[in-house]
Amino acid sequence: MVNNELITLRNVLFPDEDICTQTDLYYRMQPDSQDAVADTGSGKGYLRISGTTAFDTYFNSLAVVSYKKYCKLSALFLRLRVCGFFVLRIFCVRKKDGVFEEELLSEETFGSENITEYKTDISKALENGCENLYFTLSSEGGILYGGEYLCGCTEVKRTDIAVVICTYKREKFLLHNHRAICEYIRSSSALNSSNIKFYIVDNGRTLDKEIVENDFVTLIPNDNTGGSGGFTRGYYEAVNSGRDFTHILFMDDDIVLDCEMLLRVYSILQTRRDEFSGLAVGGTMIRLSDRITQHEAGSVWDGRRLNSIGEGADITLRENVFDIAHYPQGNYNAWWFYCFPSEWQEKYGYPLQFFVKEDDIEYSLRCADDIAVISGIAVWHDDFDGKYDGFQEYYIKRNELIMTSVASQKPYALFQVRKLILSVMKQTVYQRYFLADIIFRAYDDYLRGWEHFKNTDTASLNTELMNYCQPLLSDDELYSEYGVYFDEDKYNTSLSEPENLKLQALSMNGYLIPSVFYRKDKDGFSMTDLAKCRIVNFYKHKRVLHYDVSKRKGFVTRQRRTKLFKNIFKLIYKSIRFLIKYPSVRKGYKKHLKELSQFP
Repeated sequence: MVNNELITLRNVLFPDEDICTQTDLYYRMQPDSQDAVADTGSGKGYLRISGTTAFDTYFNSLAVVSYKKYCKLSALFLRLRVCGFFVLRIFCVRKKDGVFEEELLSEETFGSENITEYKTDISKALENGCENLYFTLSSEGGILYGGEYLCGCTEVKRTDIAVVICTYKREKFLLHNHRAICEYIRSSSALNSSNIKFYIVDNGRTLDKEIVENDFVTLIPNDNTGGSGGFTRGYYEAVNSGRDFTHILFMDDDIVLDCEMLLRVYSILQTRRDEFSGLAVGGTMIRLSDRITQHEAGSVWDGRRLNSIGEGADITLRENVFDIAHYPQGNYNAWWFYCFPSEWQEKYGYPLQFFVKEDDIEYSLRCADDIAVISGIAVWHDDFDGKYDGFQEYYIKRNELIMTSVASQKPYALFQVRKLILSVMKQTVYQRYFLADIIFRAYDDYLRGWEHFKNTDTASLNTELMNYCQPLLSDDELYSEYGVYFDEDKYNTSLSEPENLKLQALSMNGYLIPSVFYRKDKDGFSMTDLAKCRIVNFYKHKRVLHYDVSKRKGFVTRQRRTKLFKNIFKLIYKSIRFLIKYPSVRKGYKKHLKELSQFP
């Protein structure tokens, strides 16, 4: 439809104590500045400026080149709500020969003793090769109450988004985000119950319908079918609700969300170019541990491994912010925040029922042609580096095998065997023999073929896998059952214990060394970090405490030399079996993808 009104692309954001207080993600004071005050306690921020404040930041600069690529913009404006007198400068940024160059596009003086709105035309940025755009404000005590980047668009696409959130016994996270979303929608001038709806799929059946449901939120009690099943259930309910949603947005229940991200996605979809009718929009993940480090801005799955884009970048640094517009195109985005066309289920089917792990990769590979990952659209999420969920080794291995079978990528049969060998030997060295068994089972279950996978009771399987893993015990339980306890000196030593890789490799990490030459561990055990253990932590140690300091829990393993040789013989047999059966089994998954991608 034709619409002559201006559309808000994104609002100017301020730090918020409930979301993020890292000011360099929002604004930065220039050297001539004397003071800045950001009041975020009320949830309605403002910024008092004495000197010059720059908005060349992750959340408040504008990646013009990205918007020009995906959106049909006829004009561009900046509107500010202020009190006081200001000098406004607009800057254009380009990258040339690896160096970012800046150009002053305009400079204007404006202001009033009363709160007023000021709008300036910055459409010049659409024509002169500008890649990134930002503004600065100079004042002697003026107050910025807010602002937005606006665009003119001759054709506004109808956009109606169903947001699907899958949760399992995470009431604290879920209800916090639920309250924030409800407050935001009720106060938003752009988003309302006519263009956005939330489906919360409760895999644990622990949420109260009377608390959760309202005009724009529907609660769906569900069996524990994992993330794959939960998201798919919400997806199915949305497209069969009788409401003609144009897009589905998958969102994790445990993220820290600024609801402005919903508007930023909505505005891109409203103004998208005709050639990007199937556009998906992905959200970057920022690590919750420090709130400034980029975990992943999209990713590339090459058939063998995942290559995260922009991993580890400090996005308080302006050059890192500007460089996002130069990132390579990814072929996958995780479901912590991922919006895609609702018609995918009709064209390609639903996500495969993996329970957890690799479902988001497979669905993107199957359906997505273009995924827009734009600076300023992000959520915060717990780091994955420090997590240990042993049973998920099964899903990682089995699901990757299925994913590479149905995707249009090389089979890499020898690579899959190599991964089997390395994974099993790693767990054997770590004395986690139960995880080696789980990995063997993952490969065996894959070779059972597509019908076995389709008919698997995912909830029962997950319970069985969890029960097979060694449980985490409290400090008291560890001492009572094994006579071991957390020893800070041992733990700290394990983090920096020197390695002798040649000797470790020649002796199969001590398995071939007689026990008489083993270390005489104090109190009869050694220690290692549960999630970040190192091979040397098990070298010439008979008994090891695997410990999670944050949870004050762990488990104890004992070296069993017979398991090494049993696993080696099993690896030889299963590798040969895999290479023989893999071609036909792989074809079966590929051939029956349609049946596998139906709603359960």
